Amino acid sequence: TNSSAIFEAVVSTQSTGEKEKLYIDLKQILARQPGPEVAEQLQIYQQSLKEKTKQMKAMTSELNMCEAQNSEYRYEIETLVRELHDAKNKYYMQKRKERNLRERERHMNGGMIPPLISSQRQDSLNRFTGGGFNLKQAQKA
Repeated sequence: TNSSAIFEAVVSTQSTGEKEKLYIDLKQILARQPGPEVAEQLQIYQQSLKEKTKQMKAMTSELNMCEAQNSEYRYEIETLVRELHDAKNKYYMQKRKERNLRERERHMNGGMIPPLISSQRQDSLNRFTGGGFNLKQAQKA
């Protein structure tokens, strides 16, 4: 019975040592576990993440809208550039036709240039500048 008492004492000591070791291990594990403060902080971060995600989606849709509007403006600019180019071509073609017509008329008139103003100035009239000064010398009689 002596040996069985010693055996029980050794087993009891061993099991107390193991229990202490197990207790220390559990205590260390619990120390590494997050506390209630961490849970609150996590909840704040999750709420902030939801708000930022909502903002990002709104900004993305706004960006898409601006890009679509930008594309419309680019198309409108291209259309206006084409219309301007066509108008310039028409203008220059009309000018060319008018010039060719004038040259034909000049050749028909024997090389004389027709006057641009129907009533030509007569040299006998006195000419004045804006200040009223006579540009021709007065004729002495």
